[in-house]
Amino acid sequence: MNGMQQAIASGSDAVRFEPFVPPSAEELDGLITGYKFLQFIERGGMGAVYKAVQKSLNRTVAVKLLPQVHRNKESFAERFKREAHALAQLNHPHIIAVHDFGETPDGQMYYVMEFVSGMDLQQLLKRDPPEPRQILRIITQVCDALQYAHEHGIVHRDIKPANILVDERGNVKVADFGLAKVVGPQSVDFTVTGTTLGTPDYIAPEALDQSKNIDHRADIYSLGVMIYELFTGHVPKGMWEPPSIRSGADKGIDAVVSKAMQNNPEKRYQHVRDMTQVLEKLFKNSDNWKNFRRPPRSEVVNASGEAEGIPTNADTILMKSSGRPKRRPVWMAGGVMLLAGTAAVAWQGGWLTAGMGSDASSPPAEQPVRPAILPAAPEQMKLAAWVLGHEGFLNVKTAANPEEQMGGSADIWSLVDLPPEPFIIWRVSFSPFPIKEEADFKELAKLAHEAGTVSNLCLRGMDVPVPALEDLASISTLRSLDLSSTSLLTDDSIEHLAACRSLRTLRISKTRLPAGESLTNRLGLLLPECRIMSSD
Repeated sequence: MNGMQQAIASGSDAVRFEPFVPPSAEELDGLITGYKFLQFIERGGMGAVYKAVQKSLNRTVAVKLLPQVHRNKESFAERFKREAHALAQLNHPHIIAVHDFGETPDGQMYYVMEFVSGMDLQQLLKRDPPEPRQILRIITQVCDALQYAHEHGIVHRDIKPANILVDERGNVKVADFGLAKVVGPQSVDFTVTGTTLGTPDYIAPEALDQSKNIDHRADIYSLGVMIYELFTGHVPKGMWEPPSIRSGADKGIDAVVSKAMQNNPEKRYQHVRDMTQVLEKLFKNSDNWKNFRRPPRSEVVNASGEAEGIPTNADTILMKSSGRPKRRPVWMAGGVMLLAGTAAVAWQGGWLTAGMGSDASSPPAEQPVRPAILPAAPEQMKLAAWVLGHEGFLNVKTAANPEEQMGGSADIWSLVDLPPEPFIIWRVSFSPFPIKEEADFKELAKLAHEAGTVSNLCLRGMDVPVPALEDLASISTLRSLDLSSTSLLTDDSIEHLAACRSLRTLRISKTRLPAGESLTNRLGLLLPECRIMSSD
């Protein structure tokens, strides 16, 4: 059981389901009278679903069978009954109707619901990604259903494409309110050992904190994630680029997603109807989205709940570079500056640092250093976010690819291009957009020092006061420094550069030297193990 599951299972009202092997349709015929079971449909985290015929009315239904309860069975049964009654009162054209509920002779609870002939949104994304107008029509119907449910004191808490059904006429039905994940106006919340209150990629941040009360705004967060996925084919993780950039959607979608996915529920839409009003305005003009690109079916992410991470801090997002040097502004949600502290910790999941010393006997930069130990994640991520937010780029190493590679696809221009596995930043470059402000240079030196992994720093064309170079000495891992196309090699700068005892390669420009080669010779004497390379 992982840490999140342990936190969820710690409540005194937690229940425990027995290991569950779904019975066959034939076996259920003898367990649940009044229904003829036709076929097994699917199995999920909270049970199995079957297609059946209700004999008394001769109508096709879907039956969801829950595993047997091992712990707190009586309180679970009472809650199940109470919430089944509440859900049965939800009479809405876009909500799956609940017809009946009960318990098998061996103690497994079930409920009977409306059967929808069609497919869910997850299947639709994989088979035929919809156009903007169709997406907006689907989403507004989901919003209408959720607003109705919220007004009746019920929160879904597992909104995702797999729980949104689309029938043969294109009508939406929100399915699987989950019963065990519903919060009624008078109900006492409980949790289920070994499960999460939602699917990782879509769950609201507050749902992970058992000290917080979960309300209808958790559904609004999940809606934001799903809207992003419908337009781009991907769920937003860590630092994500706006859907208008990724798919060519109207920029109004950026604002909807950003507001819905705020970490703080108070900053989200406070009611689904507020989101619906914005979406309806976008729907009227959706036929004119000439730049929209439907995601290829092969690119659609599997959103079955097996995802590696959860959306974290949605207060900050970043545009993705096209892979070639471009000046791109940092796109900020809610006017929040790009600070990648806790935002990408859960996204990256782990970090590596190189086992590099600061003494003169350290290996030269050209020799790859294998990742060795796990450092604190924020230092690495803060450096990455700062560099990429200031038009620089990075080169990284991973355990699977420990070689120091640069150029082409090895150059990372956006946080969304960082590898999903643990990595270290070994090179930082600001070419072709050099640093011009002293404060920026000092901040870079500070972050590189804290990261403790940067061995190669390209500051070609940098234009800052010479005294600022004293900050370089704090980067004890620095082995290769490029100061070409600058005027920073002066009498005053010699002492600052000589303090960088780990340097093994220094690149400068002859034509920018005010005192000829004498400065180079002096520096060579002070750093005898450093190769000084000059170019015209």
